[in-house]
Amino acid sequence: MSQNTIRSSTGAARNPQTHQAILASTIEILKEVGYCGISIESVARRAGASKPTIYRWWPNKAALIAEVYESESGQVRQFPECGSLREDLSFLLHNLWRVWRSSICGEAFRSVIAEAQLDPQTLMQMKNEFMGRRRELPRQLLESAARRGELAADADLELLLDMIFGFCWYRLLTDQLDAERDIDAFIGMLLSGAAAR
Repeated sequence: MSQNTIRSSTGAARNPQTHQAILASTIEILKEVGYCGISIESVARRAGASKPTIYRWWPNKAALIAEVYESESGQVRQFPECGSLREDLSFLLHNLWRVWRSSICGEAFRSVIAEAQLDPQTLMQMKNEFMGRRRELPRQLLESAARRGELAADADLELLLDMIFGFCWYRLLTDQLDAERDIDAFIGMLLSGAAAR
């Protein structure tokens, strides 16, 4: 699309073509120059959209990048329960790390985390909305395991989630996602402390 061509907006309702063009442009720019090089202006220019349209749909670039993550990470949510917490967590984390490595999702997630350290509003959105959705599936796995009697009755599921996320985030932020062999070792250590006795 020509940089001088501006896509039509339908106001508060998102024009599907413009919406997709904005997300696609955000992905392209993230791949090319990373988080530091992306701006609402550069996305608008590449997508052929107006800055007011982007700001009407996303309050800042972190919200835009978070939606990129949401739209591109759908395969992580396509999850067959394996029947045991160890197998379920292994499938989930191996799949997550592969998605982070092989798609724009790893860069997008790092970008949202980075912005949250700089902007209190983004931090609140990340804690209250974005991370709430990220924690749903692993929480369901822990709750199912607790019902099956795999976890101690007094196991703190939220703390277990924090430990899982801490491990994964550390490896994402320090670019150690190739060490997938460590996933199952981590799960073994985690469950040995939380297993039903």
